[in-house]
Amino acid sequence: MSDKKTLKGFRLRALFGFTKLLAKFGIVGNVGQVTSQPIEKRKANKAAGWTTFPLPADVTMTYDTITARSGPMVIKKYLPPKLNPDCPRALFLHGGGWITGGVDTLDHLCANLSRTAQCLVVSADYRLAPETPFPGALEDCCDALNWIATDTTLSPALANGVVVVGESAGANLAAALCVLNERRGGPAIRHQTLIYPAVDATLNYASMDELGTPGFDRMAISALIELYRGTTPATDPLISPLFAENHAKLPPALIITADLDPARDDGERYARTLADAGVFTKYVNYEGMPHGFFFTPRICSAAAEGVAEISATIVALSKNKRP
Repeated sequence: MSDKKTLKGFRLRALFGFTKLLAKFGIVGNVGQVTSQPIEKRKANKAAGWTTFPLPADVTMTYDTITARSGPMVIKKYLPPKLNPDCPRALFLHGGGWITGGVDTLDHLCANLSRTAQCLVVSADYRLAPETPFPGALEDCCDALNWIATDTTLSPALANGVVVVGESAGANLAAALCVLNERRGGPAIRHQTLIYPAVDATLNYASMDELGTPGFDRMAISALIELYRGTTPATDPLISPLFAENHAKLPPALIITADLDPARDDGERYARTLADAGVFTKYVNYEGMPHGFFFTPRICSAAAEGVAEISATIVALSKNKRP
């Protein structure tokens, strides 16, 4: 057996173990078991403390409530010790398969991004499936975008627009939000960062079968998609942004994938689709990493590299440079 195949086999075995670890945290697992939990418990889902690092003490984190069409929506704001007034505001959309997660789910990513990019990060507590199927979560994200782009109480004043950052299911929502925003003519989105995104709900790509693991394979991911999309066709561009009518009008993108992720090919195809449409797109694939590696920076050093990559993008935008 070649060294390359041996290494791949080792990584796949490690991934199997990592997936079982994530299942203990409730990040992946039997969809029926997860959705049977009270929604308050699902919203509180986050990685175990020993898998991450202490949050930067000098980042101020506060909760607030904004008015959305569905009613009051909780947000969480992250402010660095030194705020760059030229930085875009960042809207963060958490992952969790559309059925779990809340504003605390990826504190490590949001707090460190805020600190390193010296920007305001706002995490939105969108409604979850199956209680609220499509388009509920997306409409909440749209309302959060409108708020962050227009609110005058935020400091500093909006100087360089808004960027959207999404992780996993949140990356699907971030990409769909860009499509929806282009259709409706909403507040300009300067940039989209999509962390291991799901942008094709048909799951028609090779890595889905090549890299699927128990609890995170075609069957499990299909079940999540079904709960979220309800009766909406899988090819609807707001479910599957890969099928958007005009990719050329979408914002520049940073697309991050994990090499051992069943959804890896999905992110790679979307990066290629945007680039082919003339959209400036940077694609980064982290070798040897599984889906969800941003949850466990103590285990996966690539999480810190990913935060640095996103931060550098926002800093470049603050200087009106190409990210």
